[in-house]
Amino acid sequence: MKKNICFLIFLLVSTCFTSSCKEEESIIEETPPTTEQTIEKFIVTETQDGKIKTILEAESAIIDDDEKKAYLTLPRIKFYEDGKYTSILVAESGEINLETNDVKALGKCTVDTVKNEYLQTRDISYDAAKKLIYSNSDIKITRDKEVIYGSGFRSDINLNNITVKKQRVIIDK
Repeated sequence: MKKNICFLIFLLVSTCFTSSCKEEESIIEETPPTTEQTIEKFIVTETQDGKIKTILEAESAIIDDDEKKAYLTLPRIKFYEDGKYTSILVAESGEINLETNDVKALGKCTVDTVKNEYLQTRDISYDAAKKLIYSNSDIKITRDKEVIYGSGFRSDINLNNITVKKQRVIIDK
């Protein structure tokens, strides 16, 4: 009886062992092709007639070829007019349309001009074809001795021709 029990245990163990040792079909998961690239220290320079129009720099960018967009970390866009530096837009993050060069700057955004004007807001859009920046968020513009508050704006890149919605001006004497 002991031999039968031992034999049964041996049979069970060997059956389990041999069945687990059977060669299973191996499934190789293929990595799907990706259309994204990551670039550190991303820089794009736009020129016209040999003169610089814009320089976009970012800490990093994820390029999505399918959407024709680059998703940016800490972007800075330097604007030029006739090859001369005029202003800079700085944001926390953003995205650029690689076909039109339109930019959506996201998070806290600032615009500094060479005339010591300073704009603060959130989520600025840049229309490259029209050379306009705009936002529907609350804004604060500091110029000389005045501070302008509003709830949205539309302007050229130098803050020369600016329209502020629901503006309130504080003048410091």
